[in-house]
Amino acid sequence: MGYHNLANASASLFIHFDKSIYSNNETVWFTGYFLNTTPEQLKSNEILSLALIRDIDSAIIKWDKYLITGGLSFGSMALPDSMLAGDYHFQATTNKVSKGIPDIVFTQRIIIKTNIDPTFNAGVKLLKEGGIGKAPHQAVLSVLTRDARFLPKPVDVTYKYGTIVKRGKTNASGELVMDVPEQENISDPNLYIKVKYGKDSSFLNLTLPVTKRKASVGFYPESGNLIQNMPSIVAWEVKDNQLALVTTKALLYKNDDVIDTIETNSYGIGKFILLPEKDCTYKVKLLHSAFTDSIYKLPNPLEKGLSISIVNAAATDTLTMRVINTVPQNAALRIHNFKETFLYDELDFTTTHKLLRIPLNEVPKGLNTITISDSLGRPLAERIFFAHYNPEPKITLATDKSVYGQREKVTLKISLRQPDTLGFLSIACVQENRLSPKLSSDIERYGYLENQLRNLPVSLNGNGYSDKNYMEDILLVKGWRRYTWQDVLNTKSADTLKIYDPIGLTLNVKKNDKEIKAPVDITILGGQELDIKKTDNVGQLALDTKDLLIEAGGKMQAIVLGKNQSIYSIKANDPYINLNKRYLKSLSVEKTEIPSNVQNNSELALKSNEKILRLKEVKITSGTDNTLYKRGANPCGDYVCRNNILNCMNHISDPSNTHPIKGRTYMNHGFPTMYKGCDPEDLRSFITKLNPVYTKREFYVDSHSDPIEPAFVSTLFWSHGTVLSNKDKEIVFYTGDIVGKFRIVVQGVTETDVAHGAYSFEVKGK
Repeated sequence: MGYHNLANASASLFIHFDKSIYSNNETVWFTGYFLNTTPEQLKSNEILSLALIRDIDSAIIKWDKYLITGGLSFGSMALPDSMLAGDYHFQATTNKVSKGIPDIVFTQRIIIKTNIDPTFNAGVKLLKEGGIGKAPHQAVLSVLTRDARFLPKPVDVTYKYGTIVKRGKTNASGELVMDVPEQENISDPNLYIKVKYGKDSSFLNLTLPVTKRKASVGFYPESGNLIQNMPSIVAWEVKDNQLALVTTKALLYKNDDVIDTIETNSYGIGKFILLPEKDCTYKVKLLHSAFTDSIYKLPNPLEKGLSISIVNAAATDTLTMRVINTVPQNAALRIHNFKETFLYDELDFTTTHKLLRIPLNEVPKGLNTITISDSLGRPLAERIFFAHYNPEPKITLATDKSVYGQREKVTLKISLRQPDTLGFLSIACVQENRLSPKLSSDIERYGYLENQLRNLPVSLNGNGYSDKNYMEDILLVKGWRRYTWQDVLNTKSADTLKIYDPIGLTLNVKKNDKEIKAPVDITILGGQELDIKKTDNVGQLALDTKDLLIEAGGKMQAIVLGKNQSIYSIKANDPYINLNKRYLKSLSVEKTEIPSNVQNNSELALKSNEKILRLKEVKITSGTDNTLYKRGANPCGDYVCRNNILNCMNHISDPSNTHPIKGRTYMNHGFPTMYKGCDPEDLRSFITKLNPVYTKREFYVDSHSDPIEPAFVSTLFWSHGTVLSNKDKEIVFYTGDIVGKFRIVVQGVTETDVAHGAYSFEVKGK
C-alpha cells in the first residue's frame, strides 16, 4: 500500500468560479484551491493552465496560464465577444505532466449566453414522431429575419444525431425538413443543429423521442457479496441509456414467486433486505412501461462467507458495525483509504455475530474503507464509510437587509464558527439565475465526494454533502471507484518513479532563416521587470516562470535586440498549446445527464433588462465607405472604453469598446497617453507574442454613482481571497440596475477543514 500511495500521490484541485452561466463579453473570476497536497506538491505545481472548450465540437476557444503560489491560484479570463451561445466547459491542469498525462485535472461545465440579439430567428420542432422499424423522426427547422420575414438567401445547416451527420439548406420559405431515423441504444438522443447565415451562426438542439428505452440496473450487496442464509441489505440503482435517474417500483422474485415490492427514490436509488437461499435465483421486474426490457437478475449468492453491516455509514467519531460470519475463522480488519492504513487488527470471528464499535480518532475526515481479509490477505468483505461526518455550516453569512433597491450599498457580515479561528475564503455575489444547480458544485461536495466517487446524482437541495439520507444512499451504491485491491497488490517500487515532461516556454532565434552561430540578446517586454537575456550559441533560450509573470489581461512579447533586426526571426514554443489539444482526446468530461433542449436561438440570449443596449457602428461616407470607431479591439488587442481609457481593465470585451485612433490621446494607468498606432507583430519577424503567466487582477467594486452609465452587471462582488479571524468581517459592495434574486457564495479553507456557505437577497426596482 505504501508503493501504491507513492505511485498515485496526486493532489486534488477545486476551482471556485464566480458563476456557472456567463455571457459572451463577461469576465470570469476564479480561485483555485489545491487540496490534500504534500509540501513537495505545493512547491512543484507552479502553473495552472485553464482552457475554455466548446462541448459540441471540442473547439478550444481560449486558454491562459496562471501562477500557483502556496497551493492557491487566482485568476480572471475575459470571454471573447464573438463566442457562440451554448454548452462549454473549463479544463484546468498544471505543469506536472508525465508522458502527456497531467497529474491534476479539474473540469467545470458552464453555459454561455449571448448579449447580442441574433441577426436571424431560428427554431426547431418535432414534426412527426417515428421509431425503430418504422418511419424516421421528422423535425423541421425554420429560419426567418428578426421581424419574421423570409431571408434573401438559403441558410446553411449541419445536423448530427448519434452517428449521423448531414448537411442541407433551407428552402425559399426558410424551412428544412430533416428525416432522422432512430438509432437503437443511443446514449444521447439530441438532434444537434448548426445554422450558419453569412458570418453569423447559432446552435440548436432538440431531444428526439426514444421508443425503445433500456434501463441500466445495478445491484450492490452491502459488503460486496450475497451469502446463502445470511440477511443482507441490497442497494439498487436505476438509470436509462440517457443517464436519467429513474424513479420506479419493481417486483422482487425468488425463482418465479413474488416476495416483495421495492422502489427507487428521486435519486434512482433504493434498498431492500434479502435472505438468499440455496438453489434459488433472485430477480427484479421493473413496473415501468417505458422500458423494453424489465427483468434483471441479482448476483448469485456465495455458499459461505462473511458480511459487514453498518447502519450509519456517515459516522461521527465512532463507527458501529455488525459482522456476520458463516465459517469460524481468524481474519484481519483494516481501515484505510487505499493509500494509507489507519487501523489494523487481527480478530477472532469464531462466533456467528460480532458487534464492533471502532473509535475514529486516528482516521482522517472523509471517505474511508473497512476491509476484512483472510489469512492470505484476500478481501472477504468491504464497506465504504465517511468518518467525522458533520454537515453543520462552518461559516455564518448575513447582510444588513434582505431587500435592496437599485444601486444601493450592501454590507455583508461573515464570521467563522467555532472551533475555527482562521480561514481563507473566496467570495462571490452574483445574479441567482447565473448559478445552475445542475452545473454548480462546492468545495465540500467536491473535496469529499466528487473527487473520489464518479457519476454522482444531483442532490435535491443543491449540496448532497449536507443531506444525511443522500450520503447514506451514495455510500451504499457508489463504493470506492478510484482504486481496487488488484491495483494495490500489483504496485511495485518501480511504479513510484515518475519522470515529468519538460513543458517550459522556449524561444528559438534564426538569422536569415538559418541557425545562428553566436548568442543574441533578447528583451522581454510587458513583464514585471525589463530584462535582457542571451540565447545560447544556436539561438535557444528557455524562460522561467518568473520571466513570464504579468497581471491578468496584460500582453507580453520577446524582441531580438541589436543592429539589423529585420534579418532575425524569433519563434516561441509553448508546449501547453499542443497539450491542451491532446487532452481533448485523453480526458473526458463527466456528464450526469444529456443537455437540455435549445429549440430557439433566442433562448440563450440575455433578457433586455439584463444587458446594455448595443449601438450600431457609425459610418461616415465621403467618396469611399469607411467605418469610424470600429467596435472591439484592433489586431494588436488595443481598445478604448466608453470612459476614454486605453485598454481599460474594467471594460474588457465591453460591447461599447472601440478601436483607438493613432495620434489621439487617451488615459492610461492614470496618465494621458498618445496612441502610437497598431503595427501587427506578425509583420515583424524579430518580435513574437508570448503566452504569459498571469497573476491576479483585483475586482473593482463600483458604487455606480454615475446615473448615466449603465450598471447591468451580474457579478456584484468578487474577492479572490479574504482572510478571516475569530472576529466578524464586513464586506461592502453595491447593487446595480439588474433586479431580482442575488446569491452570495463563499468557498475556501479553514485551519481544520474546507468550508462553504451561501446566502440570498433581493434587488427591487425603483
